[in-house]
Amino acid sequence: MSEDDEIVRILNSSNGHDAALDAVSAYVRGLRRERQAKEAILARMQALRSSVSDEQEDVLLEVMDFLVGWCSPHARID
Repeated sequence: MSEDDEIVRILNSSNGHDAALDAVSAYVRGLRRERQAKEAILARMQALRSSVSDEQEDVLLEVMDFLVGWCSPHARID
């Protein structure tokens, strides 16, 4: 399963915005621990935006903000 498929699976299986946000954030933190480049993750998430619902897109945008640091320090994904 590709990372894109996994993100969509997480979005589709999560019950509500907060659960989806927590799950996608955790998944992306795992990708970063595996040393995947922020830019590559951001590009994949950007490409997914047009194929998900508005609510799911909101989750993607929030996680993208966490990756670029446009968030509170405790939410940042380094």
